[in-house]
Amino acid sequence: MKALKIAIGTLVVAVLIILSMSLLVKNELADMLNPFIHQKDVFVKIDQTGKKIDQKTYEYVLEGINEDGKKIKITFTAGKQLREGAYLKVDTKRTYVKAWEEQPTDIPSSIRDKFK
Repeated sequence: MKALKIAIGTLVVAVLIILSMSLLVKNELADMLNPFIHQKDVFVKIDQTGKKIDQKTYEYVLEGINEDGKKIKITFTAGKQLREGAYLKVDTKRTYVKAWEEQPTDIPSSIRDKFK
């Protein structure tokens, strides 16, 4: 009986920690691991040169537009200097950037118009 109470108490604490992480903590690791945050595509246009972090890494901080048309600040890295004027589709989970890829033609026109 005592072991059952301990197991239930531990489960309740674990659920509370996961819920608080999903609502309160906004960092890359928490967002990556949180199963309650859904992956969304954010579109960005490269309008600046990346900040050189080391010999092969460049950091970009850009304003992007998600599938719902909302503007979102995105920070991600690339292994090379990206072409100015290029459009990217960035796979994100809030602050965590899973991947990005250049999208020359696949960006919906409604989103492309918002970059002008």
